[in-house]
Amino acid sequence: MNVRESVGIALDALRANRLRSSLTLLGVVIGVSSVIAVMSLVQGLNRYVGAQLVTQGANVFSVDLIGNEFDFQKVIEKSRRKHLTVDDAVAIARAAPHVEAAVASLTDFMTVRRASHVLRNVAVKGVMEGAMEIDDTPLATGRPIGAEDQRGAAAVCVVGADAAEQLFGSLDPVGRDVRIDDLRCTVVGVGAHLGSSFGSSRDLYVLIPLRTFQKLRGREASVQISVKSRGEGDFETAQGETRAILRARRHVRPAEADDFELTTPEMVLSLWKNLSGAIFAVIVGVASVSLIVGGIVIMNIMLVSVTERTREIGIRKALGATRRDVLGQFLIEAITLSLVGGIIGLVLGAGFSLLLGLVTPLPVYVSPLAILLGITTSSAVGMFFGAYPATRAARLDPIESLRYE
Repeated sequence: MNVRESVGIALDALRANRLRSSLTLLGVVIGVSSVIAVMSLVQGLNRYVGAQLVTQGANVFSVDLIGNEFDFQKVIEKSRRKHLTVDDAVAIARAAPHVEAAVASLTDFMTVRRASHVLRNVAVKGVMEGAMEIDDTPLATGRPIGAEDQRGAAAVCVVGADAAEQLFGSLDPVGRDVRIDDLRCTVVGVGAHLGSSFGSSRDLYVLIPLRTFQKLRGREASVQISVKSRGEGDFETAQGETRAILRARRHVRPAEADDFELTTPEMVLSLWKNLSGAIFAVIVGVASVSLIVGGIVIMNIMLVSVTERTREIGIRKALGATRRDVLGQFLIEAITLSLVGGIIGLVLGAGFSLLLGLVTPLPVYVSPLAILLGITTSSAVGMFFGAYPATRAARLDPIESLRYE
């Protein structure tokens, strides 16, 4: 059996019957390109989400009333829990030995103005001192919100890079005033440029002291508490200490479940991977139908090829070719046909993924694993669906084959 000759025969058949070959390979092309495109998008999103969580700090977790809950009824139930307060955050910071810092915050969307410049639906966040360090929000100029600002409910703010540019243009924002709804604030700092996330700017925000926020919006809302452990090795211990302190302050009995939720970066990443994995499984299931259809078409074409080349098979056997030689010849031809479709699908899928990354904010990553999967899948389809036609060709009687017209 000459492998090169068998591959050449398959490629010659593709060139000789371009329309038939295109229709033959269409299912494999669609299936492989779909798998490559979806896998590239899912892996790109996984890498992006993982990188964002690492940037925010591997030793930072949050405490709130709801956590990662998507059941609407449970969200309603959890929102009725006793509110978390600033005093809870202070107690955690003071009483937990393995906690470096704990800060409370509240967020709402408000209108921010300066002269004729108006920004609507800006994320305005009320924070305690140290919040920018915990949230990894660096400053470009000026200073962060300090303890004195918090104690005195000062009318000061830190603005993000995009907010500063849109409100002040080329002017230096530090020392100038902006109006947040009905509150006039003095800008004391400008955040460093963070870029965008899924097409949404991460620099369009305003930070004000938490007490100032509560004066503006009221004290009824439950705060979110961000907690930072002293080191990554203290992360689990810090969670345990935080849980114990809050249970004691909220009078939760030993047999009762927590009436608050702790959320870690690992939980968020695990939730995202489960979601993206489910999406990937559904799309792969749909793409598998195309691969199966493509495999059936390849099998049909190979059966037609066996019939058309019956006399050729007889001559080969008369000249000494064994069943194994004939089986290998047709099997290699089927694999070659499917592999050509897989390579075309791989190129189209990778090209579509890269184009998607250029024209949209979605992150994509064409990994070597995706390329290997595309080639392996198409080869496996050719081998599986080419096995029956190859076996049928190998079993032909050489005398009857020579008589075939």
